[in-house]
Amino acid sequence: MSTVTPIQPRSGFTRMDNDLYEALIGAELSGRELRVALAIHRQTAGYNMESACIAASYIAQMSGIRREDVSRAISELLRQGVINREGGSRSPIGFAPVGEWKIDKKNTHPNKPKGAPQCGVSSTSNVAFLPHNKERNTNTTPDGVVADAERQPVEPKATRQKLTVDACPYQAIVDLYHQALPELPAVAILNPGRKRTLQSRWRESDVHRDLGFWADYFFQVKTSDFLMGRVPGRNGSKAFRATFDWLIAPSNFVKVVEGNYHA
Repeated sequence: MSTVTPIQPRSGFTRMDNDLYEALIGAELSGRELRVALAIHRQTAGYNMESACIAASYIAQMSGIRREDVSRAISELLRQGVINREGGSRSPIGFAPVGEWKIDKKNTHPNKPKGAPQCGVSSTSNVAFLPHNKERNTNTTPDGVVADAERQPVEPKATRQKLTVDACPYQAIVDLYHQALPELPAVAILNPGRKRTLQSRWRESDVHRDLGFWADYFFQVKTSDFLMGRVPGRNGSKAFRATFDWLIAPSNFVKVVEGNYHA
């Protein structure tokens, strides 16, 4: 009896290019990145399209991954060249040629062969035993009194290496803001307070430490009528218009990334 499950034409099926299939198998992607990549493939190749406009919320519904995590995974896949997109966060998305992928090496601690433990040998037994770390040589007098003790040298403890984080490119982020959003108030002074806030956003996630993420972030702002001041205020009040400081503030930053803002 065959163990191969036949394709059911009535329920539909999605064909995957062998090179792409094998590349996804061998790529060192995280679990979320791989699931998002498969969802993108389903929504493109599954409908005989090379690219498609796919909302992060729809992929979240398909995969069971939180929307903000889907957005981060998409940013990582874009950064590593697995997928491509011409334009901002709402432009069509599709797979890039396998030869153009630049996957991060996530396994930075390869397995190394374990060295054999040092053992002492007993003259009365064939069983090897580990030497005691407090053993030391002593000089004794004829009557058995210890005259002097030579301490074994103590090796210095290994110092922990701190993980270094790339410095925040403050001016580059401000330049992206000016390029994408010339309608909003310009940043005239990059003062210490703004630098501290930007650095906090930069260090919050690996996804944020990418200028491509910031370019998409400001593009997303540009597509919002509310954030751009194109929505009239209530009861004749002045329309709200986002500023650079408002966009990089912690709570507002999360709202924009998750699309959870409204008039």
